[in-house]
Amino acid sequence: MRTPVSTDPRTTEPRERSPRAFRPTMVLLLFLSASAGILLDASSGHAAEFADYLAAVDQALVKNPNAVPKHALYSCQDRRAFAVRLERRGEDVRAIRSLRFCFNLLGISTAAVDRASAPVDSSARQAAQLEKGREDARREYERALQLEPDPARGLEIYRSCAACHTPEGWGMASGVVPQLAGQHRSVVIKQLADIRAGNRQNRVMLPYASVESIGGAQAIADVAAYIDTLEISVENGHGDGQALALGERLYGEHCARCHGARGEGDAAKQIPRIQSQHYGYLLTQFELIRDGKRLNANPEMTAQIAGFEERETKAVLDWVSRLEPPEELRAPAGWRNPDFASP
Repeated sequence: MRTPVSTDPRTTEPRERSPRAFRPTMVLLLFLSASAGILLDASSGHAAEFADYLAAVDQALVKNPNAVPKHALYSCQDRRAFAVRLERRGEDVRAIRSLRFCFNLLGISTAAVDRASAPVDSSARQAAQLEKGREDARREYERALQLEPDPARGLEIYRSCAACHTPEGWGMASGVVPQLAGQHRSVVIKQLADIRAGNRQNRVMLPYASVESIGGAQAIADVAAYIDTLEISVENGHGDGQALALGERLYGEHCARCHGARGEGDAAKQIPRIQSQHYGYLLTQFELIRDGKRLNANPEMTAQIAGFEERETKAVLDWVSRLEPPEELRAPAGWRNPDFASP
């Protein structure tokens, strides 16, 4: 039996209100009640950070500065309510991660909130958080690696990834989106675990890789297994080709020992396959690692490339982008992923 939620004063007959129409009022009530309690209890860095994020989301929900469609507003309202429930249960970190998804939906940046929240944490607290992130990522990696993967389930998860990474997993030649096809399962698992735990900062990927979006360790195992089956494109983005001899020499001296003679990587050591990777992506990641801005970077690699000059950097990465996988891993000319074929 339906329960009336309001009464029409003109007829005195019960009238049921649409859940969607009710949501703006619900958001305002949640903001006045739940947010007030959170702000009063914001004694920890995480609670204060959550309050800052919540206030920014609420402001954007009211003003809709980027004129996002209604379905995005509704999704954000649902995610906001879920984040508040998490925070009330004391799951501050997970609540913040959930709320970050709203920033992506609403097209707003977390930069201002991050800057405002940064002074709350002391160096000791930040160090503890980084260590916790590494430990959380390590545990999820080990758990996912031991699970029996289901590539069919991985395909269903990957369908949402394909919007950016393409159905074939080839990314974009510009390097804005990397080629994932054929990447070692262990590497994909590690990178997803690192992103989810905050051990690798990637604000674009985080909403799509989160537990709330795809599921737990089994989901990581499944989607990684599917990606491992995709055939690699050798029509990837390259550099200008002006210093390939220098790049070949530098690669042999500094990179081949870990990444392999042909950039094949090492699945057992979670060293990524870099052959046929887009030059632009390689350059971005190289600079992040060299400058100490990629948290999950191998310290040995950071030290190895610290002295590279710009010309050397471009030369070696141009060379790497031209390394090709063995024939059995390459996508044939004109290949398209049959899993995405129209029925």
